[in-house]
Amino acid sequence: MTPPITTSTTALEVQNEALLTRAAELESTWYRGPRMWFGTSGEPVTGTQVAKHLDAALGAMERDGWEPGTFGLREALAGATDVTGVSGRVLELVICAQTGASAAEPRLWDTVPGRTLDQVRTLLMAGAAYARRYGPRDAAQDTRRA
Repeated sequence: MTPPITTSTTALEVQNEALLTRAAELESTWYRGPRMWFGTSGEPVTGTQVAKHLDAALGAMERDGWEPGTFGLREALAGATDVTGVSGRVLELVICAQTGASAAEPRLWDTVPGRTLDQVRTLLMAGAAYARRYGPRDAAQDTRRA
């Protein structure tokens, strides 16, 4: 069973700091060079693009309502293939950093019985924060990732 993701503001800030650090550690072991931040077309994707995509997904869920299996992460994350793919990898890092799992499919994660909107909201916010902090800033790709 997945540990709950805390939603109180103070606890969230403390937990997110540790969570984002753990996700960065996972990224460094899972991906070599800038691979993490390239879409399936081979085109680069910036952290800003991913953060905006995750923010938009959260906005869609807030606006349209979250109903696993009907309107969940799969539907809210739909969009440009490259940005959607990298967004999914970012969310996977966050889920795995939280749970200790070696892999996760975010578009299925929100369909687990007992999952709450607050947990999904927190995942999207943590993913956006991760992308802003660790994602490359421009399409030329940040050289620190090479």
